[in-house]
Formats: sequence, structure tokens, C-alpha cells
Amino acid sequence: MQYFILKTGLDIFDLCRAYGLAMLLDSASPEEVSPIIHDSGNAYLIEHNTTNISIKRLQGNASWHELFEESQEDRTWRKVFLTDKKNWLVKVKKVKDILTNDAEKIIKKSQNPDNFTDITSDKGATLSGPLDPSAFKGLRGRTRGDYTEGQTKVDSHSWALACLGGAISGRYKKQNAQGNKWDYFVIFPVPQRMEIKNFREIREKTYNIGLKYLSVQNAAAHFSVILADKMHSMATSKSQFVDRLSGLFYFSMVQSGQQFKPSTGGNLSLNPLMKLALSGRSNVQRIFEVWKYLFRKGSVQGCEDIADSITAFIMNPSLTTYENHIKIFLKYISRPREIKSANYYDEETLKEVMAYVK
Repeated sequence: MQYFILKTGLDIFDLCRAYGLAMLLDSASPEEVSPIIHDSGNAYLIEHNTTNISIKRLQGNASWHELFEESQEDRTWRKVFLTDKKNWLVKVKKVKDILTNDAEKIIKKSQNPDNFTDITSDKGATLSGPLDPSAFKGLRGRTRGDYTEGQTKVDSHSWALACLGGAISGRYKKQNAQGNKWDYFVIFPVPQRMEIKNFREIREKTYNIGLKYLSVQNAAAHFSVILADKMHSMATSKSQFVDRLSGLFYFSMVQSGQQFKPSTGGNLSLNPLMKLALSGRSNVQRIFEVWKYLFRKGSVQGCEDIADSITAFIMNPSLTTYENHIKIFLKYISRPREIKSANYYDEETLKEVMAYVK
């Protein structure tokens, strides 16, 4: 069976709906089958090799209900509703109730390839900031200054799917900012083709890895290497592995007074890293180990130039960024005991890095 999420132009909202629908289908299906998300250009296509979808199975699935619990280790739901000043727990319950009670309607509607979601500002459910960073300006609701603004609204089914997808696919890293305030760096991996059971493994093994970052670009570049390394290990260990990630949507949310406001954001292409990770060549693992070390080294105070150079190189693998990266790398290895030889590039890995530039 095929299911469709037509794109509206709100990139993160569309992506999160695809993850949310795939998780809904997965939870209502037998354990041996898993939905696959494809990016087909103007839509996300979800393939699911079963017609044995049961709403009773969904309602009785303990894993489904666990998706809506807030753990101490990963307070994702609270971050999804970060720009909602109050009642985020009430909204999580609302998401769960809509998806559980209306699952049959949602699944049936998603089989229609022409099912388009209306975006309005006067009716429907309001998107929280992390699901619509291009439009939000702060808190959704009233503040001390009685500040209000136009809000992006969608139908309840699309809203609930996006909220679930935002909770399971978003990586939210809290950063200590100046003035006893907090910033968040938010990243969403974009699938070219991704089976949900493989995504679960990727999320479990990579999402909790984090450093002290200089910028959201630094965070996105580091996470891209972590993801590519994981994809490489999965391709090496599994007899058949054809999943791909095409990019990362990333942005920061900066605290300003009572509000969180959007700051720098973008879309990082993962095609060069995926090509390297899935090439099957023997030196790939070594390259990722060196890069991961350089990101860790760059997170140390006084080594910010390493973080800047490796970030620029990963995000834009050109001869200019490569030359700058190697120049700074050589500066550090020329200092006694600054970088251990185990973390050096060798001749073969440098050849691979040069091929990555091309």
C-alpha cells in the first residue's frame, strides 16, 4: 500500500507529518513489516507492504503509548511545544487522542494522492514554533505585554501527525547562552529512503551524542558526520541496506526575554557524506573517527578555530575549505602533545578526503 503526504512548502511541517504517519502505520501493523518513507519530490511517499492494519492493534500497542511519555533522558515533547507558554502536557494528550481515535480516518485520507493540507491563519490547530520556524516570532499566546501575532493553523489531523513526527524525528540540543538564558539547536534528518525500523536504530544510537557547539551550523555539521558514521556501520553489518538520508533541516531558537525566536537556519545536503559512507571503501571508518575527534577537540575552549574549519569543510567541501582545514590541522599537530598521532590523517585517508572534496 502507498500513502501520501503532499508538500505544502513548510518544509519541517511536511517532513514531520511524514514521520508521524509512518509511525502511526508502523504501530498499527504486524511487527514483521515496517513502513518506508520516500522523498518523491512534491510529496513524501510512504510504502507499507501490508494491508493488515488494525486500529485495535494500535490501541493495544504498548510501544504506541510509550511514544507520548516524557522521559527524564529525552524531554522531546516539551521541546516540540517550547513556544507554547503553558499546557504542553495537555497538548501531548490531545495529539495522542486525535491520532488514536481518528487513526482509521487519517490512514484512509492519506491513501488519496491529491489530499492537500490547507494552511490558514483563522481556523484549525496552531503549529508550534519548532514545526514552523519560518513563520513563528515567539510564544504562542499572551505575554506580559499582551503581545499577539498571526499564527499558522492547519487541520487537527495534520497538526497531530506533525507533532508526533516532530517528537520522534527532531533532535533538540539545549545550549547555555549569555545572561543565564538558553538557546536550542534543532535538527531534522531528511530521508531520501528510510525504513522506520532502521530510523529507530539510528535515533537510539545518535541522538544523545552532543557537544558544546559554537553555532547551529557547527551542531548540524557534527551531527551529519555522526549520522554518516552510523549509516556506514549499518551498511557494513547488514546484508541488505539501501536507506539514504538526503539532508538536514536545521535552525536555532534563541531566548529573548520571555520568548524564543528563530535565528540562523538552513538545509545541509548529506549527499557527499552518504556517497562516502556507503562507498564500501576500507578507509571510510578511519575518516569518520578523525572527523569526530576534531569536532570534540573543537568544542574545547581555545580550540574554536578547529571547530570552525571542520564545520566549514563538512558543510561546503571545496578546495578553499579543505585548504583552510588542513592548514589549521597542521598548526595543531606541530605543537607537542596537542593532538595524539592516533587522530592524524594518514596518506590513504587524505586521498579519500580529497575525493570527498571533488
